[in-house]
Amino acid sequence: MTPRLLCLLLLLALRPLAAQPGRLVIVGGALRDTNTAVYRAILDARQGSGPFCIIPTAGATPESAMDGPVRTFERYSGAGTARGVLISAKQPETARDPAVVAQLEACSGFYFIGGVQSRVTAAFRPDGQSTPAYEAVLKRWRVGAVVAGSSAGAAIMSDPMIANGTSAGAFSRGLVRREGAAADDDSTAGMVMSHGLGFFPAALADQHFLARGRFGRLLVALLDVPGFDLAFGIDENTALVVDGLQVRAVGASAVAVFDARDAVRAGRSARGVTMHLMGSGDAFDLKSRRYTASAEKTALDAGGPAVVSPANIFAPWEFLRTLDAFGRSTDRELSWPVSGGAITLRKADAFRATRLDGTGVQNVVAGLGMTGLRMDVERPATAGRAP
Repeated sequence: MTPRLLCLLLLLALRPLAAQPGRLVIVGGALRDTNTAVYRAILDARQGSGPFCIIPTAGATPESAMDGPVRTFERYSGAGTARGVLISAKQPETARDPAVVAQLEACSGFYFIGGVQSRVTAAFRPDGQSTPAYEAVLKRWRVGAVVAGSSAGAAIMSDPMIANGTSAGAFSRGLVRREGAAADDDSTAGMVMSHGLGFFPAALADQHFLARGRFGRLLVALLDVPGFDLAFGIDENTALVVDGLQVRAVGASAVAVFDARDAVRAGRSARGVTMHLMGSGDAFDLKSRRYTASAEKTALDAGGPAVVSPANIFAPWEFLRTLDAFGRSTDRELSWPVSGGAITLRKADAFRATRLDGTGVQNVVAGLGMTGLRMDVERPATAGRAP
């Protein structure tokens, strides 16, 4: 058991003495205003009678970036129920303003918009140091207020957080631990980690996961960041909903789970990383590491043709399409050369794949879920350096 998960367990064990920490709704970006399931998952977990607060800090122009989300949330919760709270990295004094802190202390929940995650940490936790604004949000969450965020607002949930880099860059250059990363860009100079806000201590998280082919960089983070053996990759228009030790996927696409607790390490490589794919309605227990498919799902049709491996498994959506084909096929193993190394995916004896009726994103089946997958990650011995 990692120290971070132990801390979470201790926090939850104190529930008879203190209120349970609030729900986390970690959205993988590109949240559509028609995604009722995700908006309800957020708003139904508000605590208290105060307004639901939009935090626009990640936006390039935070003064105006909060207006649209306020209107969208009020469509679901009613006029006058949401408001923006202006905290800006360009004006770091806003995170110490008593009037701003008082607004945060009255919020029933929080939503961090997308943009650049380093703007959020620069304002709320500059150089990893706390501010009154950060403490106010943390205090409200600890007594039950929901904390949600999309894209950059999802990245900040971990601590450390993934600040930038691509899958190919992470695989070939490794992990660079650096504070104050400028942006979540397409840098190929390796993967950058920085301080996050730490609401989700049990695991690492990444966003735009399948849409931008980010599973390579999340695997590198999982293997290289000390103290973690669990990671979640959250796709666009989809949320990981965290209620204590129970998490579930909600929305249009899927959440990938990488569990390295029982993996065999060899330098920067590893064999036997457990993988699950959580489609909407699927659940996962952070303590037992047990995956549970939604009762509404049926088995994915099997017996399909062999899978044609894509030239670039890190290209947008390729991993999702490949998983869909792999789940239908009689193949038991797939392998891809990547950046001087390789990734191999195998079906264990416990493999099963499930689906909902209909068609989902990228014309794969709706609600695609999988369990019983094992992944071997072979990385060049010279890639990167220890953080």
